[in-house]
Amino acid sequence: MGRYKQGLAVAVAGAALTVGMSAAPASATSYTLYCDTSSASGAGTINGWASGATNLGVILSVYDAKADGHHVAIRLIAKNDGGGVLTPWPWHHNYDGYGESLTLSTTASYSAGMYDVGIEVATFEGGTELNYCRDWLRSDQT
Repeated sequence: MGRYKQGLAVAVAGAALTVGMSAAPASATSYTLYCDTSSASGAGTINGWASGATNLGVILSVYDAKADGHHVAIRLIAKNDGGGVLTPWPWHHNYDGYGESLTLSTTASYSAGMYDVGIEVATFEGGTELNYCRDWLRSDQT
């Protein structure tokens, strides 16, 4: 695990303990996803997910891994029961620059159910997405 992922793993794990203990039922399972672009590293912990979930506890963390003048962002993504990608949740932008990370705890709701869930990490120039990566937790992985 690279230096950036180690830092993200620690930040996400610490937040997961705090949020997971207060927001998820005792029987809920947590899953952590990771993905990297050429200049961003991201992680997301999904608390209480099962295929078709309508509400989730989520911890997202993104790290700016390159001094290139661009900012990085992370968001939750999911798929509906037909496999279509859902992106109703906002990007969380880290404008603090190279070497800095942003970690936040939030919830995600989708009344028709989330059948796969994931994270998307991207590098931006202003409002233009330059590159991205995705990591998915699929219903057949649980």
